[in-house]
Amino acid sequence: MSPLRLARLSRGWEPVQLIGRMKILAERDGMTLPKVYLLVRLVFLWENHRAQVPGYYAALLTRIYGELPTTTTRVTA
Repeated sequence: MSPLRLARLSRGWEPVQLIGRMKILAERDGMTLPKVYLLVRLVFLWENHRAQVPGYYAALLTRIYGELPTTTTRVTA
């Protein structure tokens, strides 16, 4: 199982709860994140090693989790 998914599940959060925390931090930074339904898809892709976590999102996750769990990214066609 993905370290990102384990980190989320160990806190008992659903993906939408993680996204809510991401949106709060982004608003504090003056950034606007995409709609929740798009972020749900991104979280799914990151947690299933189908896409790499981009820089700003990685920074948000680091702030939320305290430390970004290490992942190996596998991109599939």
